[in-house]
Amino acid sequence: MINRHLVSNLTDGFRSEEVAGFMESLMPGQISLVLFQAMPDVMFWVKNADGEFIFFNDAFSSDKKDEEILGKTDADLIPTELARTYMEDDRNVMESGKPQWNKVELVVTAHGGVEWRATTKVPLLDRSGNVVGTAGMSRRVGMDEGLPMPSQQRDMATIVGSIYKNIAEEIKVVDVAESAGVSVSSLERLFKTNMNTTPKQFIIQAKISTACERLVGTNMGVKEVGASVGYSDHANFTRGFRKIMDMSPTEYRRNYRREA
Repeated sequence: MINRHLVSNLTDGFRSEEVAGFMESLMPGQISLVLFQAMPDVMFWVKNADGEFIFFNDAFSSDKKDEEILGKTDADLIPTELARTYMEDDRNVMESGKPQWNKVELVVTAHGGVEWRATTKVPLLDRSGNVVGTAGMSRRVGMDEGLPMPSQQRDMATIVGSIYKNIAEEIKVVDVAESAGVSVSSLERLFKTNMNTTPKQFIIQAKISTACERLVGTNMGVKEVGASVGYSDHANFTRGFRKIMDMSPTEYRRNYRREA
């Protein structure tokens, strides 16, 4: 039976009774998880209440074997700091029973890098109405699409674009706020509301994600890569990189460098 409370959450009240009634009238199994294989640019997954992956599409698994992912949690598969964020979001969705819509966040790519994606998660209920897991999907967010999704905050695209444009420099939050014509406190609120992070953390993640791309996609030396994203001190670059990616830049390059 379709849970009408969940349908109402997902449809925001728009014809939720009609949607639930129609879904209940369908023969079970017609809407298959296999359909998500038809979306190569969209990652899709299902987790149980313990956060273990029980289903995922090809876009999510890429070249990994099923047994490398099935039964594993985010903590088993990706850098610690990113895993902690994903797992906390899962808990919030399960505890509140409410979906998380289009959260713009860093997501680990098939090659071990990171990119900005819009992630949506929904709670999964059993036939008794108990939350038993989550399902999620994410799509890549290009800079030309405008970040984040809500139209009333499209000025965030300009702010984010400015950060990436100046990625080789030491970027201070106060300078970002001044360039955007807002106070530091207003900038903090914008980032918290739209990206669930702070401007300082976003700047760090932008630098590290850019470094990831250059480590696997160019022949720049590791020290040179660090300098290219604003780290004049190699030791500071290595510490900052390790904190996000859970490995050193050299280890990252060795593990994920694409063959020419």
